[in-house]
Amino acid sequence: MSKRFSLSVVISILILLISVFTVKSVYLTAEPAVDTVQAHTKESKATLEGVIHNTGGKNIIRYGFKWGTSQELDEEKILSGTVDVNKPFSTTITGLEEGITYYYRAFAVNAKGTAYGDIKSFTVPVKYNPPPVVTITSPGKKATANDGAKKEQKTITITVKDDLKKTNQVAVSNPATNKIAAAPNRILSTPSRGSSYTNKSKYPRLSKYNGSFEQFYYRDIGGGAIEIDPQWVAENIVTIKLPGLNQYVQVHKNAKDNFIQAFTYIKNGTAIINGRQVPLLSLIKTMDGTFVPRHVNWNSAKGLSNHSWGIAIDINAANHFRYINPNREPDDPNYILWVKAFKPAGFSWGNSYGDAMHYELVK
Repeated sequence: MSKRFSLSVVISILILLISVFTVKSVYLTAEPAVDTVQAHTKESKATLEGVIHNTGGKNIIRYGFKWGTSQELDEEKILSGTVDVNKPFSTTITGLEEGITYYYRAFAVNAKGTAYGDIKSFTVPVKYNPPPVVTITSPGKKATANDGAKKEQKTITITVKDDLKKTNQVAVSNPATNKIAAAPNRILSTPSRGSSYTNKSKYPRLSKYNGSFEQFYYRDIGGGAIEIDPQWVAENIVTIKLPGLNQYVQVHKNAKDNFIQAFTYIKNGTAIINGRQVPLLSLIKTMDGTFVPRHVNWNSAKGLSNHSWGIAIDINAANHFRYINPNREPDDPNYILWVKAFKPAGFSWGNSYGDAMHYELVK
């Protein structure tokens, strides 16, 4: 009995030890703990960072980043080599497009499984490219165009109509292509010097000074509308294409990057409404405004609207000429567009004075 009892005790102890080691191996190990760190962007590249706080009791087999232009994260960058706990690891991705929002997250893998950090995002800055500067020298009839990166010179002929007051076109003929390039709404005259130069007899009124958007001379033409000195318009108002909407609008040249940025956010963004994810673009039913020279509310007794500078836009005007209470209407489309697109792009919102359709820049 003694030998049998001793053997039973030994077997029981072995079973207990095996169980302890099994429990330790299975339950005392876990997936890694990993965080995603904010990216650093420069021109067309970005450095992504992550950090592993805990290996989970097992060696890290693989780690790196998933990234892409949507939260599907269809690209992957796997890193090699050892990684230290609580020390950031990073990689640089290149060839990124201006104005596009990219999403990414860090990950790490051990024998237990794969762990991910939070999904973060960044938007590649839009670099301002100034319009080409054209100079004409005579004699020789040479025109030189230079945008700071590329310079080209060609022989041209210039035809100017006799009556400069009636014409709004300068025709440039290139003998090599035999094409005529028209400059709409421009007249050949002394370059504008902003508020210090204009035909004051025709445009006798001077607007307020509006920060980096400056001021202009204008005249009232009735019905709350105004006509701005065309010299100022030619030098300051540009045409851009709004991302996502693919619609061309006129805005102030110093505001174009903000407009492009806002609509890039809208093009790439989503929101959760009533438990359903919807694209931000679907929240825009109508778009009005940008450059519209007029008084506030088309009332000549009031001051000039910021639309006159091409720095404002109206979204969903039909039912948003009012105040929105964010606490009571958190799913209102104009409130969501403000939070997710226009505010990050530097716009202010007219909701503070009961005009929730209106977004504008103040610089």
